Amino acid sequence: MKMINDKQYYKMSELAKASGISNYTISFYNKKGLIPNSINTSKNMKYYPTITLTVLNLIQYLKENLNFSIDYIKTLFDYYNVDFEDREEFVIQAIEMISYEITNPIPKNSLKQSILANAIHLGLLEDKEIYFKTEVEVLNIFIELTNYDISTKLVREYIETGKRLAILEKQLSDTVYQQKGYVPEVLVLDILNKLKPFILNSQTINAYKGA
Repeated sequence: MKMINDKQYYKMSELAKASGISNYTISFYNKKGLIPNSINTSKNMKYYPTITLTVLNLIQYLKENLNFSIDYIKTLFDYYNVDFEDREEFVIQAIEMISYEITNPIPKNSLKQSILANAIHLGLLEDKEIYFKTEVEVLNIFIELTNYDISTKLVREYIETGKRLAILEKQLSDTVYQQKGYVPEVLVLDILNKLKPFILNSQTINAYKGA
């Protein structure tokens, strides 16, 4: 890496080696506006800020684990106005990207207002003007659950359990940070996308078997 204005930068070859992504593909991502801008030296060499490796790792994760297309990843980056300056903020945005499918936008006023208001009050959904596919699917599940008298209480307990689980996830990340000095972004996403669903679904299976 090279120090420029007291900051570290990667050469293209170093990025390719560290990420396992070819120079050609990195250049393609650059043209698509998916990675931070490079800077040129007097020798016409391009250098990329260190967060570029984090961005490349995220792109590969979205492609390989969630089958996101490059065009959809570009849509995600634009929608969340990704922050290429703050690694921690970028990782938070990455969590949002794999949690919400931003397709099929539906205006708030097109949804059942009383049920939506209840879902917002419980903390199941955020209060906003546009909702996307994943959120509408969650709302529809909640609508079905309202046919049962105990549903609101159960959903509230489910949300509170989710909050406690989120604290545990953060503690896992904090422990890694204390030992490494940073949190590997792929590990954060794997906890969210693989570890948590596996544990929850395994316990659900056990609960049903026990019943």
